[in-house]
Amino acid sequence: MNGNRGALMEPLALGGKRLGVLGRFIVYGIMGLCIEFCFTSVMDLATGAGDLRLKGYSYLWMHPIWGGTLLMAEGLMMRFQRMRLSRFTRAFIAMAASFTIEYVTGALLVMAVGRCPWDYTASPWNVHGLIRLDYAPFWLMCGWACEPLTRFVRRIRIFAREAEFETASGS
Repeated sequence: MNGNRGALMEPLALGGKRLGVLGRFIVYGIMGLCIEFCFTSVMDLATGAGDLRLKGYSYLWMHPIWGGTLLMAEGLMMRFQRMRLSRFTRAFIAMAASFTIEYVTGALLVMAVGRCPWDYTASPWNVHGLIRLDYAPFWLMCGWACEPLTRFVRRIRIFAREAEFETASGS
């Protein structure tokens, strides 16, 4: 069975074009939005603000924030691996970077549009309403998951539609 699986995977490994920077930016932004939808739905359920419908939410501003952040993380995580930092250390650095990026992008949004879409002022763990320090374990988990996610996205290949398929389906 392993031989068949290898044969099936071989064409995928040899052909196609890898996603460019713009393609990875789009994919990372969508992944980030999905993470936020899941996170907000579960957190709202856990705090009593939501229900079993698990209705999640995010902000359109988050697509470029996630997209740009995960593009930066690609290169940084590879550099940290070459430096032989442990996976936990890399995840911890990613957690600190996530707090920094969330704070800075929130502050930039306040300057640009007058307010930040997320507002953490109700939490005693907030810093200027822009970040919540009690979210550190969640950011640490995101940092831990960052490497396999970026590795997966970097391996995505796009294949052109073959002319035979188009002609056969058009007949």
